[in-house]
Amino acid sequence: MTNGFAALKVCAHTVEQLQKMGIKKPMPVQEQAIPALFAGRDVIARAQTGTGKTLAFLVPLAEKIDTAKSYVQALVITPTRELAQQIATEMKKILGESDIKVLAVTGGRDFETQKYKLEGRSHVLIGTPGRLLDHIRKGNTDLGGVRYLVLDEVDEMLQQGFMDEALELIAMTAPEHQTMLCSATLSEEVRKLGRKLTKNCALIDINPDQATVEKIKQVCLKTTDEYKNKAVAALIDRLNPYLMIVFCMSKERTKELGDWLGMQGYNVDVLHGEMSPAKRKTVMKAFRDAKIQILVASDLAARGLDVEGVTHVVNYDIPHDVDWYVHRIGRTGRAGNEGEAITLYTADEVKWLRNIETKLGILMERQNLEGGVVARRVAVAAKKKKSAGPKRGRNSVVDKRKAPKTGSNRRQGAKKGK
Repeated sequence: MTNGFAALKVCAHTVEQLQKMGIKKPMPVQEQAIPALFAGRDVIARAQTGTGKTLAFLVPLAEKIDTAKSYVQALVITPTRELAQQIATEMKKILGESDIKVLAVTGGRDFETQKYKLEGRSHVLIGTPGRLLDHIRKGNTDLGGVRYLVLDEVDEMLQQGFMDEALELIAMTAPEHQTMLCSATLSEEVRKLGRKLTKNCALIDINPDQATVEKIKQVCLKTTDEYKNKAVAALIDRLNPYLMIVFCMSKERTKELGDWLGMQGYNVDVLHGEMSPAKRKTVMKAFRDAKIQILVASDLAARGLDVEGVTHVVNYDIPHDVDWYVHRIGRTGRAGNEGEAITLYTADEVKWLRNIETKLGILMERQNLEGGVVARRVAVAAKKKKSAGPKRGRNSVVDKRKAPKTGSNRRQGAKKGK
């Protein structure tokens, strides 16, 4: 059987590296983006994380670098440090023993160490706008030879106000360069930016609802604000997740829930915006390594973080924005795997639940804490939707699955080793 990437004219070395990563079949965004980028076209792609968009731009990038030229030839700009580090790690896996030099340039890392590595003439820089500009202004590197440019999570960069710095970086690249913009949404602001930065552009629109939501079983559970903590504990006890992320609406609620779960003896840590970069990095590494079972997070973690093995997402606070709901639950069910998302809601929050269901065209299965299905009262209009949403043959939140080979004794009683 022909390898799917070989059929896209990907070179044998890259195909071999992808196979070592367990990747043989290209995902839809890769099937469309890779040929367009090989053909020299600019690309704008709407694709959520978890749909394969990172490989969609890294695979062509790996074949566009000339190692005989000792200067920066490709630049990937991201809104967050975590995303930049993640992309750099994926790039190094694709390259294997290649002589192409890749460097992540972000805040939260030692500036002088980065300066020393930049003097070693990296071919690919992957970083955040602020730290990249700091090095360029100090003469530690330049972008005059960059002919391959990627802006990842463009909508997030716009929202966080990083686009002016990103545009300053882009102005320093070679006049003739290839551009790929990745965004979870195609707002008018994103489209306007795309018109400004691209030409001869291929527009790839991977519907986020189909790409992310269809792989995830979505469940809702009615509770009260006072009982939410105990509801989360009950879910952990029943589901015994391999890795679970619990999303809260603010850093205060994140800390409060994390502290409470910790006092109950659960293997838990927190992630929110007030933490230092070093602490965030430590927490995320422990979670990726499955040394932490439960991560309680603010929406900081809902964008751009790719963690393998997240079996469950819990919306402790129901998001009021449908895009954020999709971003959150997209932390599970990644790369074609199954995932489970449980949304807690109160009587006052029914309107937000219905807002999500209406916009996504779904009807979540309501369960009780024991996993039993509970009948729901729904509006007549909702009942008319194709037999009230996708049919589900399962009555519990979780399928019985093979236990992971690592971290087998990870039930709720496991204490943090602090």
